[in-house]
Amino acid sequence: MFYELFLAIRYLKPRKNAVSLITLTSIIGVTLGVTVLMVVMAVMSGFTGEMKKKLIETQSHFQIFSRRGAMPEYEIKHILANLKQNNASGTPVIQSPVLVQYTVTTASGQKIQRLDTRNMLFAAGQEELQKHLDLQNYLKAGSLRLGSSFEDDAHYAVISTYMAERWQLDIGDKFLVHSTKHLTDLVKFNAAGGVELNDNSSAYLPAEFTVSGIYALGKSDFDQAVFFVGMDDATDLFDLPWGSASAIYGWGPDPFDQEQLLSKLAISMPGYSIVGWEDANRNFLEVLAVEKTMMFFLLIFIVLVAAFSITNTLITSVYQKTREIGLLKALGCSDNAVMRIFVLQGFLVGFIGSLSGTCLGYLVIRFRQNIVDFASMLSGQDLFPKKFYFFDQLPAEIIPSDVAFIVICSIVLCTVGALLPALRAARLQSSEALRYE
Repeated sequence: MFYELFLAIRYLKPRKNAVSLITLTSIIGVTLGVTVLMVVMAVMSGFTGEMKKKLIETQSHFQIFSRRGAMPEYEIKHILANLKQNNASGTPVIQSPVLVQYTVTTASGQKIQRLDTRNMLFAAGQEELQKHLDLQNYLKAGSLRLGSSFEDDAHYAVISTYMAERWQLDIGDKFLVHSTKHLTDLVKFNAAGGVELNDNSSAYLPAEFTVSGIYALGKSDFDQAVFFVGMDDATDLFDLPWGSASAIYGWGPDPFDQEQLLSKLAISMPGYSIVGWEDANRNFLEVLAVEKTMMFFLLIFIVLVAAFSITNTLITSVYQKTREIGLLKALGCSDNAVMRIFVLQGFLVGFIGSLSGTCLGYLVIRFRQNIVDFASMLSGQDLFPKKFYFFDQLPAEIIPSDVAFIVICSIVLCTVGALLPALRAARLQSSEALRYE
């Protein structure tokens, strides 16, 4: 085995011929393939990890819903006590889609009333928002002030930077909120298929809120849709009984290992639906996992092309070294030993390429943001806009198991690529190889 390895290394040494150039090209191909695979897998893993963090930051670890609708105060107290017994905590919330009416000023100075339907009202206690969402640290302007004020008869809300820009609002400005329930109660479908006013409907006034703060969590879909109000204001808006809630947001010791906790809660509270954050976002997380897998199988073709290049190189090498192969067999070298020499060549090309590709991939990941900034400067545009990708910097996380899998696949492909020329070399007869020597 040792002399086969010695000969394989000797055959790989650079010489001034076309085979050496093709061998070098094959190694470079494997290097680039491993580098690209490693960088893409690290970015996908980093993106998935950051998305999970963002989801946990903007959501609870789990949510509890009553199958009977809104939960009255006594049910909320019972649920919170149950959570405390299981080393968890929770807070009642009210969340519902709403319509926002706001005023914009055109270039000519004309004021126009508009409706925005892309909004989710979220109500919770001010202390709970600060404790669990840490909303205070994400404020860009104003303060975390929610609820009603008897001094100025105002109802305060915290909106996002996207909303402030879209609605042309600043601290102290006002906007109106329409409950979808009130709007649907106003009209009904008649027998002819048209729409008419409901006979039992009554006029209502939308809730008026004053902007007290402007936040930016950094998660685009959340920032574009969610604004915060006080619990009492939400209760009045949706005509709910005082002290009731639409759901309980809960937090456990470990959001990534809460199956046992959720099972206990489900047994102790049979009349409620309990949804973990992973279940609530299952489709999104599955899409991320599928994208990562698909990217791997697409980019592995780079290494596959390099493996075909190795096959071509070794076939040429076998024809050039026909005399040496004949001499080895004449000296008693077996067919399997000759085969191992060329298989080891493919293995060494894969090993060297994978090793250099791993090192290069680590450097690219280490300085990824510098590379992105330089490419953005050359192209004159932001390659990763925050409003689309949620992050200020390109995320990346090197997972050792991913790197090991990439390296193993690359080495295996290169070794398999060497089998065909190795079989050709093993079948050479020493008499035929040395006939003209």
